[in-house]
Amino acid sequence: MSNSFRTRTCMGVVSALLIGTSLSSAFAEEAPQKGGDLVMVRADPIQTLMPTLAAENGSIWAIEEMFDTLLLPTEDGKGVQPGLASEWSQSADGLEWTFKLRPDVKFSDGTPMTSKDVKFSLDQASNQANPFGFINASIAEVKTPDAQTVIVRTKAPYAPLPSVMAIFSNSIVPYNYGGKTAEEFAKAPIGTGPFKLEERTVGVGAHFLRNTEYWQKGKPYLDSISINEVADGNTRANQLLGAQAQINEFPAYSSTQALRAGGGDVALGVFPSSRVDFVVINTTKAPFDDAHVRRAIAALIDKQALIKVILFGNGDPAGAYMSPSSWSHNADVKGVPFDLETAKKELAQSKVPDGFSATITVSSGNSDEATMAQIIQAQAAKIGIKLAIQVLDPSALSDARQAKNYDMGFTYNTTDIVDPDEIIRFAGVYDGGSQVQYSFYDNKEIAAKAEQAATISDQAARKKLYDEIQVLWDKDQPMVPLYYSPELYSYSTKVHGFHPYVTGNYNLANVWLSE
Repeated sequence: MSNSFRTRTCMGVVSALLIGTSLSSAFAEEAPQKGGDLVMVRADPIQTLMPTLAAENGSIWAIEEMFDTLLLPTEDGKGVQPGLASEWSQSADGLEWTFKLRPDVKFSDGTPMTSKDVKFSLDQASNQANPFGFINASIAEVKTPDAQTVIVRTKAPYAPLPSVMAIFSNSIVPYNYGGKTAEEFAKAPIGTGPFKLEERTVGVGAHFLRNTEYWQKGKPYLDSISINEVADGNTRANQLLGAQAQINEFPAYSSTQALRAGGGDVALGVFPSSRVDFVVINTTKAPFDDAHVRRAIAALIDKQALIKVILFGNGDPAGAYMSPSSWSHNADVKGVPFDLETAKKELAQSKVPDGFSATITVSSGNSDEATMAQIIQAQAAKIGIKLAIQVLDPSALSDARQAKNYDMGFTYNTTDIVDPDEIIRFAGVYDGGSQVQYSFYDNKEIAAKAEQAATISDQAARKKLYDEIQVLWDKDQPMVPLYYSPELYSYSTKVHGFHPYVTGNYNLANVWLSE
């Protein structure tokens, strides 16, 4: 997000605040060490390790450790770089993109990867029934003139295509899933990424071993990584302090002051990000199907107070649903301003002018969500809205949202590709995956404008349409944008090379542990 994060100096080698840089900079003179077992603890569960079925970051970021895509995002989130394809070009008519594959790439079982695998993968990923199938809607055909060449033909000139080839859902899997059914493959997936699955226990986490067939010679440095699902923030923090884990994904912001104070073997990393946080509203349930009710909720939320209390000042109030890190961001959209009188007026125009009762759901162990819910609950009561706070574990919360069995809650998104087409659709278009982050918002005018924008190469013309989309979305408030914030991680000072991208994902192939 285009919040200008100020670079801060390290507060000693043992405990440092790092803005947009990896901890390894403090040890720049050291060469990476081979070996070691890294444990990451996080609240978000791994719902699936099947690239075409993933919709939440908890699954996506694990998948990216096992699989590769034709292209990869750059760390700054502003472009793409070679991945499994070493070079690519566009035809004169703008309809065909040719990708030259790297020679000698193998899957983790030793099977060579060819264009046949790429075509199969892209064809499977283009199924519109998949959460991110929409991202490939522009593709008309995938051709394979030889084993090392892939040609992607689009229905019309499509500017985001290189970025689309860098998204997790277009990860390359073996042709015909290596002779398995899709269900069998999902339980024991095989990719060309830096790590391969050793074991996964639903609700507990997953363990991955170094892929000795990895095409980037010398990487990964680690012997293994474990991604453990630990819902409670205090437990995660204690595991990090007790050296049972080396990285804690998204520690509570309330812990940042202690981490900055130093005096331990844990560092705080604050990284520039495309992250946008929201209150998500189930627009299919009365009275939330009324835009006046949603705008009333937006008006009673004091975003500056949330930033002060939750983020300890590390963020900016959100207006437009697109992050300022993207050129598509409409800076003129300021959102619904905090004003209880405005909230009362909006409610007075709704179907429930005297107020109503509802629930706001939070994830168990997430102290930040719990605090935000309490603040919003107190403000809502002032205009006659009685909110009960419901606590669910992360898996149950995910199930409730997919079943449309909730009223309000919290969510966030980060970009997976550098082109705005993905998030414009994912957070604005009903058919854009996960039904607008489980708000189930459906605005046909927005959908039409998004479709039109994707066919235009001129960035200024696309920007105009994206600006219009954000104005329409702002009027309806299917989600309330709360703040643009950095990515926050705490981790052992023995961790080096850990640097989450602006797009939110991270590449653990570059991480190593010191003694």
